[in-house]
Amino acid sequence: MLEGTIVENSLDDRAVLDSLEILRSWTDEDWKLHQVRTTRETALGLADHLVEGPWYVHFWERGKDDVLVVFKHKIFDIQHSDKSTWKDAVAYGKSIGIPEEQLDFLID
Repeated sequence: MLEGTIVENSLDDRAVLDSLEILRSWTDEDWKLHQVRTTRETALGLADHLVEGPWYVHFWERGKDDVLVVFKHKIFDIQHSDKSTWKDAVAYGKSIGIPEEQLDFLID
């Protein structure tokens, strides 16, 4: 199972959250966030539910280095420990208006 954090504001329909296991929820300024657990297939499908604009979600499996980065129109598989694999995902994120400091792909 993959884990990730979703900004509820990034979704076109809050009902999408019903298909995910919500581990915890919190608010950070104007954002409502949910730490979730889901399958790779469901994570990939979230691309269809992200609103247009500067949004993405990333997922990882505890104890593994693989990270799945999901934008509305692009999906990237990166290695957390190898920042050279982040290059295309970061460039794409910046191209749609995401500040570079928010393209940090944190994992627990």
